[in-house]
Amino acid sequence: MSLYLKYRPSDFDNLMWQKFVKDTLQKAIADSKTVGAYLLCWPRWTGKTTTARLLAKTINCLNPNNWNPCLNCEICREFANESLIDIIEIDAASHTWVDNIRELIERAQFSPTKAKYKIYIIDEVHMLSKWAFNALLKILEEPPSHVKFILATTETHKVPDTIISRCQRYDFKRISDIDVKARLQFIAKNEHIEVDEQSYNYIVKNSNWWLRNAISLFEQLISDSKIIYSDVVEKLWIISENEISDFLNKLLNKDISVIWDFDRLVWDWKNIKLFFKELIFFIKKVTLDKLKHNEDISLYIKLLDILDETYTKTKNSLDENTTFIVWVLKIISDYKNNITQNLESQVITPQKKEVVQIVEKEKESIIENTVELSWDDIFDIFGNTNFENNKKIELNTNDNLNFDSGLFIDKLKKTWAKWAITMALRWATIDFYDNNLSIKCASMITKKSLENTDSISLMHNVLGDMWFNDVKINFR
Repeated sequence: MSLYLKYRPSDFDNLMWQKFVKDTLQKAIADSKTVGAYLLCWPRWTGKTTTARLLAKTINCLNPNNWNPCLNCEICREFANESLIDIIEIDAASHTWVDNIRELIERAQFSPTKAKYKIYIIDEVHMLSKWAFNALLKILEEPPSHVKFILATTETHKVPDTIISRCQRYDFKRISDIDVKARLQFIAKNEHIEVDEQSYNYIVKNSNWWLRNAISLFEQLISDSKIIYSDVVEKLWIISENEISDFLNKLLNKDISVIWDFDRLVWDWKNIKLFFKELIFFIKKVTLDKLKHNEDISLYIKLLDILDETYTKTKNSLDENTTFIVWVLKIISDYKNNITQNLESQVITPQKKEVVQIVEKEKESIIENTVELSWDDIFDIFGNTNFENNKKIELNTNDNLNFDSGLFIDKLKKTWAKWAITMALRWATIDFYDNNLSIKCASMITKKSLENTDSISLMHNVLGDMWFNDVKINFR
């Protein structure tokens, strides 16, 4: 049995995170003022179904103890074994049609077999059809004295007002970090699991206030009755806070080397989506801290806004790594100023005249249409810029042999070469002389992606298509 099911609250005393709902329901039971229909609303995994089960069990318990189910009587035992036929749980998603509700109403007319009340728990009630809701209206308004309904939903706005008005409504709240952590500590104590503080904090932070998420992640990380943060980092490929801080500082300073940091994360097989999620939390933390000290937070708000939009886009993105690198480029690049300044800083020589004219046309297009640029747009404009040293563009072609490095990269791209290969070549300085292709790589990571056997074989094939045979390729 999973820990979540094992430690699902079996009485109201263990339902610590919805105090108002718990106290109100227990008082109604104590005063014998329970109503015919309840509606439990709002966020998922906040205890709505658990509360519905506790309410149904307590109302029918033969020996309630301080308005908690005794857990020992015949009703409580049969309910725990799921053999009590007087408490019926229905998933509205699979019983959405009017015929399902008509059958429910017909059966509701019969008295309970053992319990005091026949109770229907309808989960995700918003999934019922319009006609099913209409069929349910009358019995909710005037239910038989032996019948009670407990409806639960995460989308209250989809429940008709006519249904809501016939129920006693309870709005649940998200479970606080303190309550999530307290529950995890309770489970750890009972299961004799040793957990360090950093692990607790990480699990709580990544639970999104959903207790089921927290307990599921907690159970996943248990190793030899321990959860140690160093093991958590290794298992989940977490990026350290220092690395996240360095990454953020480079973004704020528009340091182009942040691209190499991103590349390293990809090559180290880090979970990029998890990294950017951690980055969001870190920026949020820094923003709130600066707000407390009355410092300017406009730039951080911009970062969060763009990053949140980018993170959402990855759900439907063909390649989430590309989606994130475009976000990085958005931050470190001022498209209109930075790109045009880079172009204007290039030295024009007679040999480059034709190329520069083409570049000037590109520059005019950028100035007239200052829009968000894609990955390929950025690198097509910069050509073979050596980003590592941030130097002027060098064409490095040998006029006698008429070798075109740009054409070489484009042909590689058309062969469906890996993204890392073409990008590594764009960042590199390429020289061709005496049938030798010399590639000065921008970093050890890009060099690693180029000098493997598959990459070299692919480059030789493309060189052959360009009528350059028996070329020696070397890397620097």
